[in-house]
Amino acid sequence: MKIALINPPFTLEECFKSFARVGSVQQPLGLGYIAATLEQKGHVVKIIDSPALKLSLQETVIAVRNIRPDAVGLTATTPTFHRAVSLAEKLKQEMDIPVIIGGPHPTTLPEETLAYPFFDTVVIGEGEYTMLELIDCLESGKNLKTVRGIAFKERGKVTKTHPREYIENLDSLPFPARHLLPPLRYYHPTPSAYRSFPQATMITSRGCPYSCTFCDHSVFGKRYRARSASNVVDEFEEVVYKYGAKEVRFWDDTFNIDRKRVLAICKEIRERNLEIEWCCLCRADLVDEEMLKIMAQAGCWQIDYGIESGNEELLKRINKGVTLSQIRKAIEKTKAAGIKVRGFFMLGLPGETQQTIRQTIKFAKTLGLDVAVFHIAIPFPGTEFYLQAVINGEISNDVEYQHYLMFGSNEIPYTPKGLTKRQLLWYRSKAYKSFYLRVSYLLKQVSEIRSLRDLLRYFEGLISISKVN
Repeated sequence: MKIALINPPFTLEECFKSFARVGSVQQPLGLGYIAATLEQKGHVVKIIDSPALKLSLQETVIAVRNIRPDAVGLTATTPTFHRAVSLAEKLKQEMDIPVIIGGPHPTTLPEETLAYPFFDTVVIGEGEYTMLELIDCLESGKNLKTVRGIAFKERGKVTKTHPREYIENLDSLPFPARHLLPPLRYYHPTPSAYRSFPQATMITSRGCPYSCTFCDHSVFGKRYRARSASNVVDEFEEVVYKYGAKEVRFWDDTFNIDRKRVLAICKEIRERNLEIEWCCLCRADLVDEEMLKIMAQAGCWQIDYGIESGNEELLKRINKGVTLSQIRKAIEKTKAAGIKVRGFFMLGLPGETQQTIRQTIKFAKTLGLDVAVFHIAIPFPGTEFYLQAVINGEISNDVEYQHYLMFGSNEIPYTPKGLTKRQLLWYRSKAYKSFYLRVSYLLKQVSEIRSLRDLLRYFEGLISISKVN
């Protein structure tokens, strides 16, 4: 069969609001993995990455029509779900073909998704083998009930088939079909997340065993599964030599869960003489001096840490499993290894007060961070945070899914008791301006400018910070 896989159109202004100047557009690796799996079995696949190509809704429909596929597959997160709905409606008006949807939002809310008549099937969870089995089923005319891991409508009711097991051997998956995506130059990370351009992204593991209340485990689950070091560095070589990447970002939820694997990856990178910089996200309680030194020697230039709050009780409340002391020590060790640090914070967590927000801002300024990102906490469907907010009647029914944005939106779906929306927005602005507009911080950044690109990145960041309100 011929299948069109589509990343629905959205603009930086839609997804990042006041942070649009520093918003990122990344390769949809999920679609890339599915496409590669389908191609491996002889299907003809095309990917339309509308955000990267800056296609409008109608231009995307035209692109699909020109392909003349036998079926289409869409992906959707919570804030982009409304765009997937609009696209599916248009496609159904134009073509009488199956419309399949997957991704975090449909996986979490399959019944709600299928309430829209434009969707025929929801792929629940990991999509590679489910999509392959589904396409084979559609091609042969078999009963959809034979396909594990999907939901579909049958006589007006939603039928969910038996769940599909998680993929245990991730090395068995082909690398994402990047040859079907636009060149890397069409993608760009946020200015604080790269040093060399173009940057490629990779996913080297799936599943997170931790229980942070704000995280959604619906697609990859909680059981940690990882690719071998040699398999990871094989793809690393491919994105560098075949696709021209000058830098790599490992997009794992937590890159350093398996210490031995991290060291093995670093060893492979060095033995293959891959002098390419890379960055990743780590847990603060799982790093040590030796690991950080070896990571730096292998090209790691920046680590992201999810810090979340400067209040110990709030960290316990969200099941973070990390203390303020561990966070501080990890950052000190990381800086000592010569690796830059980007810290992520959430404002407006359950139990938050004006005092705890002030503690978080103060804590951020004492850590020696190179970059600090302050989100307003969003209870995404599928998280424990969302479930508790619904039970407590704290979700705003006036805020639609497209406003479930971690960056820049002034529409907030959740406000903890004792705080107001206006206060949260004010503190977000205060956090950014008090962190970045310090004279000592500005002088440090100016001293580290190495190129015109660095200068432009810092300029874009300052412009965005000045617009936060």
